[in-house]
Amino acid sequence: MKKIILPFVLILFFSCKKDKISPIGPAPVTTVELKFDNDSNSSLMFKDGESMELLTSESRRYEIGKVLRVKAVNATTIEVANFAPVDIVDATILLTIEGQPKPIKLFKIGKIRAHAVQEIKYPFIEGDTKFLNSEDQEVDLAQYKTTGIPVNKVSFDFTGNTDLIKSLKLLAKLKWKIKYHDFDGNDDPNNNWKENIDAKDVRRFTGLIINLAYLFQSDATKTQFVAEPITDNNKVLLTTEQKEADFKKIIDMSTINCGVVVNVSGLGGGSTFGLANHVLRDYLTMDICSIAVHEIGHMIGYSHDSSMTYTTNNRGAVVATGNVYKDMLAKKQFPIKTSSYYKPTDL
Repeated sequence: MKKIILPFVLILFFSCKKDKISPIGPAPVTTVELKFDNDSNSSLMFKDGESMELLTSESRRYEIGKVLRVKAVNATTIEVANFAPVDIVDATILLTIEGQPKPIKLFKIGKIRAHAVQEIKYPFIEGDTKFLNSEDQEVDLAQYKTTGIPVNKVSFDFTGNTDLIKSLKLLAKLKWKIKYHDFDGNDDPNNNWKENIDAKDVRRFTGLIINLAYLFQSDATKTQFVAEPITDNNKVLLTTEQKEADFKKIIDMSTINCGVVVNVSGLGGGSTFGLANHVLRDYLTMDICSIAVHEIGHMIGYSHDSSMTYTTNNRGAVVATGNVYKDMLAKKQFPIKTSSYYKPTDL
């Protein structure tokens, strides 16, 4: 019996040795997903009762092309903020480091609620150091895990494939840098500035300025603007070249300080852009160009003698832009819509 069993055991033993387990390779690099969608993972900007100092803080100035803004707080910490009054989903944050040839996919945002803001550590500080760049090539950021990255060596952007993100990305054509401002610091009742702007004013303005920028990024707006008979401050018709230059001035406006007016519908000039509350309320349902574009006309140097502000014989800049604005409203093309605005009581 022993002679029979032993060969059988040896056969089993050698058979097992032949079944080798292949070594497991390294896990593929993936981009971590974060959410900023509730009070446990984010705070809200522009909340009712927020101080004037915070509402109008220079730290809240943002580029219109980066409504979803990420900025470095220090070498290890960044701030993520959504300056749109709507939720943004399925975005990817891109990090550009001086010396790196391509942007790096720092993290994905599953959802960031309207006007959310949150400070976080760079993902590589407390997590994996391997990331993908914009061409899905692996990049190791281990050298920054302990020290972080100097603030002046980084910049950020966002990308994504949703309709909202695609619309917001188009705003990068404009150079506008937006800040909300209290133009009545002395609370003078005799001027046309609202005393003590509030959070609701700013919330409304954040949506209006996005839709207004969307209007001006459109080729259709430029085409109608350039084709429209528009006169200068001497009531002389502008040439095509002059209108093209003026449209570029609008696109290239940099500092824009947004405020709220009373007694009048708008005030504008230089970097000042003031609108009344009825304009901030109505922009989602009505053409506001007769006021908003009128003030932009002042901001690029035109007076009431020019049809860049008031119309002449029912022609002028506000007519050309207003036609496109009404068409975009009818076709629901604007990034900010009544249906997606996060605080219906503002409307």
